[in-house]
Amino acid sequence: MSTQVASVSPSLVSNVVTLLRQRQKALVKRGKANPAMSMLALTAILYFWLGRIRAKKAPPRGMAIPHLQSKLLMLDVAYSYIKARVEGNELRWVQALSKQGFTLTTEVIGHCLILAFEPSSVQHILVKNFENYPKGPGFHRAFSSFMGTGIFNADGAAWKNQRALARPHFQVTEYKGAAHIETQINQVFGILDKAIAAGDVVDAQDLWSRYTIDTATGFLFGSCVNALDAPQHKFVSAFNYSQKICGWKIRLCEYQGLVPAREFPQKIKDMDEVLMPIVDAAIAKEIKRHTDAVAEGDEDKENENRHDNLLMHFLNSVDENGNPFDRIYLRDMLMNFLLAGRDTSTNLLTFMCYCMGKNPEVMERVRQEVFDVVGRDRKPDHEDIKRLKFLKQVVNETLRLYPSVPFNIKTCLEDDVLPNGYFIPKGSLVVHSSFVTHRMKEYWGEDAEEFDPDRWGPERVKLVRPFMFFPFHAGPRICLGQNFAYNQVMNTMTRLIQKYTWKVVDGFEPKPESDITMYSRNGMDIIFDKYRD
Repeated sequence: MSTQVASVSPSLVSNVVTLLRQRQKALVKRGKANPAMSMLALTAILYFWLGRIRAKKAPPRGMAIPHLQSKLLMLDVAYSYIKARVEGNELRWVQALSKQGFTLTTEVIGHCLILAFEPSSVQHILVKNFENYPKGPGFHRAFSSFMGTGIFNADGAAWKNQRALARPHFQVTEYKGAAHIETQINQVFGILDKAIAAGDVVDAQDLWSRYTIDTATGFLFGSCVNALDAPQHKFVSAFNYSQKICGWKIRLCEYQGLVPAREFPQKIKDMDEVLMPIVDAAIAKEIKRHTDAVAEGDEDKENENRHDNLLMHFLNSVDENGNPFDRIYLRDMLMNFLLAGRDTSTNLLTFMCYCMGKNPEVMERVRQEVFDVVGRDRKPDHEDIKRLKFLKQVVNETLRLYPSVPFNIKTCLEDDVLPNGYFIPKGSLVVHSSFVTHRMKEYWGEDAEEFDPDRWGPERVKLVRPFMFFPFHAGPRICLGQNFAYNQVMNTMTRLIQKYTWKVVDGFEPKPESDITMYSRNGMDIIFDKYRD
């Protein structure tokens, strides 16, 4: 029979949390705050009072979900999780839980947490009963300072409106020529040439993060932040820091105030110092265009350049209430689409370099295909990209092993039953993980942990069942930038492999980790060289 934690006095829990917050503030002043220890202390103290375990009543329908195995009132589980999170092994820790079952539950700081790894459960949550699983208030609180009311952090009418407005901008015709990467890819070549001449190791993750933030801001905002010009660009640093803080907040549910974040307000200001002038310049440009058109009575000029980029597109649109977007709303929208447009491509390019660098035979197959389809010097066009079948297989296999968003969290609005018969109580936090599902031997075979692009070949790809593979989410919230990411990454990798070869530094192993999106905790150490026949 499953178990749950007994109820306690809300005032008692409140007193405990107050004491912890006071202690945390004292540690912050002394510069000794540690989010992991705060989370551990909170969990330990709450479980001390919540420690009496009693039998859970049978659910009103369906089956009770098996509870996570514990030997010490879940304190051992809490400790092992915190340890894994601090050491950068959180994803592997969650993956190991799947050995206990594909659907599991536990109590986390007063919340019912459910882990759902089965493809049929993922499909149910993301598609078949989508309306019952929004992001929820805890998610909104965690990301509001960073993402505001933008699409990534929105539910309901606001989310639907932003998505509908943005969709046309992500049609293939908007970027099929890949002109938006031309300046930046040449900058990357310059950086690599200098590193090769100096015999330097390249942190490919840092390089691609700066490259993709430049291409994304140029494509989305019409104004590049020029991160490639500065290895320690202030905007990139603030962007990464803010993701880490929000990652801790979502894990602490309603006790987000315990996360030490002294620098967080300044990091938001650092990003706004870059974004708000872009917004204000776009607004001024739009006012001038409209004023000039009216003064000249020129109807064609009135419509000229109204949709040059996503920012201008939103500037000429209205929100879900029929009102023009104000500058703060536009800022939030920019930040959200930047997160989606930048991080997906960064992660994919970084881990493609790793996978191909560790598998030189795969790199040579990609190179030969590129030479056969595109040539050694020509820039690929949209038709070329569609013909690079093996490169697409490499992209998919990289996404399988290293999905850009390795887990996601939803809130169950009303009691529900999963396809496997397990009951989901109203108010539960439900987590699904592409990282776990993509590596389950039960679905992918005994070689599930191995990098093998041929599993995406014409014959074996037929074995991939629905929702075994969902690197770009699925259902109504499927990533709008999915085709953008494929196109940009395949264009970039084609240009790269025409000129360079590379390998992973001997003994280096990445540590995949996730705050919001996946990255390697220790970077990605790659040695590049010019390609020579």
